[in-house]
Amino acid sequence: MNVRRAGGPSALTDAISFQRAPLAALRDRQRVHGDLFQLTSAFGGRMLVIGAPPVAREVLSGPPERYLAGAANQRILPVLPDGTLLTLDGSEHRVRRRLLTPLLHGAALRGVTPAIRELAEREISTWPLGRPFAVLPRMRSLALGVAARLLLGIEDGPTVLRLETLLRSALPPYSLLAGIERLDRLGRASPQALARRRRDEFGRQLTVLLRGHAGAGVIERLGSDEVLALLLAGHETTATALAWAIDHLARTPEVADALVREREGPGRTWLDAVIWETLRLRPPLVDIVRRTTEPVTLDGRRVSAGTILLIPPPLIHLHGASPDPDRFDPRRFAARRPDPATWLPFGGGARRCIGASLAMLELREILPTIVARFRLRAHGSRPERPTLRGTALVPAGGARVILAERGRW
Repeated sequence: MNVRRAGGPSALTDAISFQRAPLAALRDRQRVHGDLFQLTSAFGGRMLVIGAPPVAREVLSGPPERYLAGAANQRILPVLPDGTLLTLDGSEHRVRRRLLTPLLHGAALRGVTPAIRELAEREISTWPLGRPFAVLPRMRSLALGVAARLLLGIEDGPTVLRLETLLRSALPPYSLLAGIERLDRLGRASPQALARRRRDEFGRQLTVLLRGHAGAGVIERLGSDEVLALLLAGHETTATALAWAIDHLARTPEVADALVREREGPGRTWLDAVIWETLRLRPPLVDIVRRTTEPVTLDGRRVSAGTILLIPPPLIHLHGASPDPDRFDPRRFAARRPDPATWLPFGGGARRCIGASLAMLELREILPTIVARFRLRAHGSRPERPTLRGTALVPAGGARVILAERGRW
């Protein structure tokens, strides 16, 4: 394996190119510098990027106390509140995960499945025909509606809209600046302090919104910071995956037609292949991160304690996807399941995304509902450019499509 220290561009140029075109930046550096290379991001600072599946597996399956996920998440995404599932490590994380698991698995998911179908039908009934519109914002509203129903028991549309407004207010434009530690010297005027005040205000407003509602008990049990983190992390990534899937289906109508035909039968082989291939080619997040607590050796390279390790699923997913790994082709998974060594859209190891089952359920229920009602056509011949929203890998144009009722085109 070719491992060299990346040189050339300044840290600022590095960070700007990664923000504007994250996949191109990662792959360009990998081609030049090998499967382990350094990269500077705007708010994560300097990181060691791992693009080789064996090394990624070594880190993800390694001792959690050696590779901290919570501390790394807090560094990369400073908008996340302290003391929540994504930012905890060790025994605190294990206790919190056991508390949250029943909310996102098993009977809870079976109970919410009819609601997902209902919310999907309600949402797509408002979509315009014959003119381009961006799917991503609609998917955000839909995914938030599902999360609100599952976590907080919110069923009425107006309350979900108010919750969506609260979430936006909790993430002001300067929120990512909270990752720049030296700005903490500004005291109450610092981005860190302002972000904390916004989160506190979110908690107060959420408590008022849910007063007398069943969801108030969830706030008391989990705390408003945990609810904020679950809503932010859950609905944004699922919405992004749905938008990419719709974009791909709009550019491959024969794949969408096959989904419609399968919907009339008993199996879901093709649907799963479409979902797995979407998550391979466009995983919702560009980062799986860890912070080392002691010096380690990765593929012969000495890595010091305190290093942020970045495992980008888009780089890992290139392995084992030949021929033509950049092409959307669900046939890759028509006869086999994804290999967990080279398919990491939900992370891996003990910190695998707790909401993975919910995300897969939403994809399996919402995509067939859409393609059964509409024929999809992409707006524009050029593929959507991936860009970063936080660390989410979103379509820059919002996944713009044109719809027609099935049977019209």
